[in-house]
Amino acid sequence: MTGWDKAAAGMRHVKLSRNPGAAVEARRFAEPLLRRRGVPERGIENALLVASELVSNAYRHGEGDIELRLDVLGDRLRIEVIDEGRNQAPAVREHGADETGGWGLQIVDQVALQWGVFEGTTHVWADLALG
Repeated sequence: MTGWDKAAAGMRHVKLSRNPGAAVEARRFAEPLLRRRGVPERGIENALLVASELVSNAYRHGEGDIELRLDVLGDRLRIEVIDEGRNQAPAVREHGADETGGWGLQIVDQVALQWGVFEGTTHVWADLALG
């Protein structure tokens, strides 16, 4: 796997082990790619946060293999996470102020420019500003 340079285009992807460390694997894959691309620190932090949350959700609620995809689309970074689940599209949950878990998609909703799910799948995407 090679990293992006500033002129390079194309998606980068990795298959992640279905285990509690999948989010760590995702960050280890994404961070050097984003740094080589010259993404500002705030953009890297946001991308690692969103990738971690989406991969964690795939691990906790999905099935089978997990794939992380990163793609630069103009001035945006598209993050996609896919697992082998079916008809289990995630949704933002309502929470009480004292709840400690289940905040992942609310975080994604706050950080991403936009995010969504490809209909009928557990293929979630989020677009983040690069700058």
